Amino acid sequence: MGSDETDRDVGFEALDSETRDALRRLAANDPTLLRETLADLGYLDPGSESVETVENRETLELSPAQERLGDLLSSMGSPRSTTQIIDLLGEQHPSFFEEYGSAKHRPWMSNQLNALVDAGELGRYRDGRTVLYTPSIADAIRHWALKNDYFAEDLTARHVGRIASDTEMPRSAVREGLEELRE
Repeated sequence: MGSDETDRDVGFEALDSETRDALRRLAANDPTLLRETLADLGYLDPGSESVETVENRETLELSPAQERLGDLLSSMGSPRSTTQIIDLLGEQHPSFFEEYGSAKHRPWMSNQLNALVDAGELGRYRDGRTVLYTPSIADAIRHWALKNDYFAEDLTARHVGRIASDTEMPRSAVREGLEELRE
């Protein structure tokens, strides 16, 4: 055993048994979450996502309705709630309702918007009890920062976990949004 391995083993063995067992379970049951957590805490390069994470995100296929909705909302401007988005589409794009009659109903629209968020196409954050959608992940992170007394420029990879948890946006999309804010 080399000195590097001895140092690692000594560090790991210095942990209490409950922590060691929890880390072993996490590594065995959800290695992606362990990797994301370590990246969020700054122990791994946040830009080096595992191939599995990138592939999972790319497999999210959008329906034709979701693709069209994403295109229409890419220029919606300010953050909007589901109801406001339905009103906006009714005013500016009534043909969308002709093509997708269910779009007038809040539950259907919420499902479509959430699928776009999950695919990394729209941003989302909460303002009190209201969920608001933005045309980009970076916009949602900026608004989240304001609501949580942060300056957007002070956010780092350490904030990814909390932002993803609070907004329910994918961690990988939050990482990309933070990178966009830093540019």
